[in-house]
Amino acid sequence: MKRRKSFGVKLWLWFVVFAAAIFLVLWLLQTVFLQRFYNGMAIRNAERAVGEITAHEADPDFYEVIDEIAVSNSLLVFVTDADGNVTYSADEYQRLYSGTKHTDTGTDNPYRAGDVMNWEKGALRNLPYSYASLLAKLKETGSNRVGFVTEDGAAYVTGVVLDDGCILSVSMPLGTVGGTVGILRVQLVWVSALSLLLGFVLAWGISKRFEKPVAQIAASAKEIAAGNFRPALPKGFCAELDELSDALGETALRLEKAQNAQREFLANVSHDLRTPLTMIRGYAEMVKEISWSDTEKREKDLDIIMREADRLTALVNEILEFSAMQADSLAKEYEVIDLSRAVRDVIEQFAPFCAQNGYVMETEIADGVSVRADETQIKRVLYNFIDNAANHTGESKTVKVSLTAKNGSARFAVTDFGNGIPKEDLPYIWERYYTARNRKNKVVVSGLGLSIAKEILTAHQAEFGVENQGGCTFWFVLKTVSRNA
Repeated sequence: MKRRKSFGVKLWLWFVVFAAAIFLVLWLLQTVFLQRFYNGMAIRNAERAVGEITAHEADPDFYEVIDEIAVSNSLLVFVTDADGNVTYSADEYQRLYSGTKHTDTGTDNPYRAGDVMNWEKGALRNLPYSYASLLAKLKETGSNRVGFVTEDGAAYVTGVVLDDGCILSVSMPLGTVGGTVGILRVQLVWVSALSLLLGFVLAWGISKRFEKPVAQIAASAKEIAAGNFRPALPKGFCAELDELSDALGETALRLEKAQNAQREFLANVSHDLRTPLTMIRGYAEMVKEISWSDTEKREKDLDIIMREADRLTALVNEILEFSAMQADSLAKEYEVIDLSRAVRDVIEQFAPFCAQNGYVMETEIADGVSVRADETQIKRVLYNFIDNAANHTGESKTVKVSLTAKNGSARFAVTDFGNGIPKEDLPYIWERYYTARNRKNKVVVSGLGLSIAKEILTAHQAEFGVENQGGCTFWFVLKTVSRNA
């Protein structure tokens, strides 16, 4: 099986990839694309400079504006007449010889005014070679403004015909970053090497710092899986891991509670199964060895065996029913049922019991109350509540059953007139096997009845509860619906 990388290693690798991507982009920008960016900016600066110069053409300080723009933008600027004679010039070194006469032909002028293309006659700087191309393009296009890159790609030249017919020529060098690129390349080699080394170390440290709490949480999860439901959970590193630790801690507590409940459930089930099984076996042996020939005694013993067998069957059925409900196997699609009729049907089941044992069933049942529910499951709740009241009503032997409908809700309630439930026990009466753990009477019950009722009512989204005043009243509320719904 292929070994997967740890969280720390993956985090470190991602940091490395991120750093490499940053340096790759930096190299491309500073070497491969630097000339292209420089050329684009140079062309834009030259065109903008022409616009600024022409905007001040009518100003008395026109030539001073040219000087300032030429120096600040590293431009070579010529103003010539229509025949190509230089009338003014400026470049980025203009301040070095400020005060010279630019219109003079003397030796103090670094530019020679004379014949067009007269760059061989020993002047310090004559018109550039591109000037002829500028004049040709102005003539070809018939426009008063042109711009182009020279054939050797060394400069960008733009020119414009001024209002007085003079020609403004602006040149911007384009090949000056070659040496800069070489310097940057050497510098980037050192910067990249040192930065990558530092980045690897920092990424490794950060990955280890992040890996530690994650590894601790993983170790705690393994402890929980091994049965230690209260492991030490790391907190304080970041909000997300704190939430994960809290969730894992809560899960551990719930698992501990579920495991304890399961053990208790199995212990109680074993106890309740053992009692009827022991009695069945004991009375069966008694019938076989003692009362087989005594008809009357044999019949009594067989009745006990049958009763205990029925009790055992009922207990097993309740356990299976409760397990099915815990597995969420209750039906979710309900039908409209007549709750009034369902209540009367269940009460009718208790008629023989009441007649035989002298119990009184006081009823107040509203007619035509309909709800959306599973009729079998709701009858199971009704039977459980009424049976529970009959078992605990005490010497009065009176049980009150009511069904009322008001404001779109149906409320079913069963009241006994016994001693009630101790206040400290009320929070636990819906737990499975609560009765089996806290029996205070001789009534034989499984302890699953109220737990089953709770599961059914929860599935039906019903409100339910118990009131402990003058006996106990168990109740639930369901929304009413029309019979045609």
